[in-house]
Formats: sequence, structure tokens, C-alpha cells
Amino acid sequence: MTLTSVLLVLMQVCSLQLMLVAMPTCPLEGDLVQSVHHLLRDLGGPFPVHCLPYNANISFPSSALPAATANHAECRQVLWVVYESLQEAGPMFDDEELPAGVTWERKKVQKFRMEQDRLGEEGSCLSGVGSSGVLAPYFSNVTAVLQQQDSAACGLMALRKDLLSVLESALHHHRNCFTWRNTTEDTRPRLLRKRSHAH
Repeated sequence: MTLTSVLLVLMQVCSLQLMLVAMPTCPLEGDLVQSVHHLLRDLGGPFPVHCLPYNANISFPSSALPAATANHAECRQVLWVVYESLQEAGPMFDDEELPAGVTWERKKVQKFRMEQDRLGEEGSCLSGVGSSGVLAPYFSNVTAVLQQQDSAACGLMALRKDLLSVLESALHHHRNCFTWRNTTEDTRPRLLRKRSHAH
């Protein structure tokens, strides 16, 4: 064996080890996260203009998601933010107690909740991974707005808008953190393929 061959084999072994180290040990299925995103998006239309004043009091922490994914720890943070955001938001999407002014179809809300629960089961190993202090003030603010009868509908709309933004960002900027069922075809999330065709 020549020195070149030995070096080539060593490089392949090292790159395989790097790939294994970079993959999260507690994966979330990207297809399921994408499905949750689509169901959440399909619940209603765009964010209502009359809710903008309430949205000023509710803003998802921009520091929760890393700007770019370069290593295992950042992937784990992304997966935790997706998991924890959906877990915290779950009870707020109770189809039996939607606030007055929210006109989402009950079947759509139930389907969203079922997929949300599936994702919660799949990602249960992420529970306690991140720092809940990052998201706690945000969900505390959302809860406070939801508890006020005159702002509850806008609070839920703001939560939906923020969750959509988090899921889109995670699927777009941190795609490699998720596992995907079919990697032989173009598996970029459909929402992103639609955008690229529109340009």
C-alpha cells in the first residue's frame, strides 16, 4: 500500500467519525417537524393587523436559536428549542378552549395537536437538555396575554406566528440537525422549495 492510499483511508475514517460526532444523539424527524409546521400554517391566515400592539409585548427570544449550525452542541440546542417551544405551546392550543375571536377549524386544531404530541413523544429525550430560562419569560408573557379576555385571541395569533417563524428557521438554517426519511431526493422542506420556485 502506498502512502497516498494509507492517507486516503485515514481521511475517510476521520470524516466518518466527524459525521457521527456531528449528528445529534437525540434526533427529531425533519418530516414530522415539517408536517407540524404545515398544520400550524394551515390553521389560519396571516397575522391580523389589529393584533400588532399585543405582539409588541410578546417576542420570541432571538438568542434561542444559534445563527448557524456548526457542531453537535448547536444542533442539540436547535432541536431542544423546537421541542420545548411546541411542548410549552401545546396546552395553549386546546381546541376545547380556544379564545373568542379565533375561528380555526376544530379538526385542523386536533390534527395539529396530534402531530404535536407525536413530536413530543419522539423528542422526549430532549427534555431538560437546554436552558428553560431562555424560553420561560417568553411563554410567561404569552400566558399573561392569553389570560386577558380582550387580548387572548391576539396572544394565540402571536404565538402561532412565532412558532411558525421558529420552525421555518430551524428547517431552513438547521436542516442537517434533523433526520429525514428519504435522503435520495430533494428533501429540503417543501415550504422552502416553494419559495425558491417563486423567485
